[in-house]
Amino acid sequence: MIQIAIVAFLVWCLFKLVDKDGVVDGFTSIAFVLVPAIIMFFAGMGVAFLALPVWIIYLFETSYFFVPLLFLKSMTDYAWAKVIGLAFTVLVINILVQVTLLIFLGGPGV
Repeated sequence: MIQIAIVAFLVWCLFKLVDKDGVVDGFTSIAFVLVPAIIMFFAGMGVAFLALPVWIIYLFETSYFFVPLLFLKSMTDYAWAKVIGLAFTVLVINILVQVTLLIFLGGPGV
């Protein structure tokens, strides 16, 4: 949960700086992070239940790119290049926060 809160706050701050139209508010930035987190949760449960290889979960990590991409394209009339760039930054912020929390809080094999 702490990861979702940190990523949502950072995404909100980024969009406050970059998005001059003010399309993305706090609730939208939470949705950009919460929906993929729910997808990842159920994907992890499915992989564990079906005894599939763990690397399959990494495929679902792309939901941190596709969910903001679809949200932004449906909410705004931005060009595809801008929408792809903004969605990619959400993915990068999420990965950076995951790695940072893994280093500082410790995890499997650290």
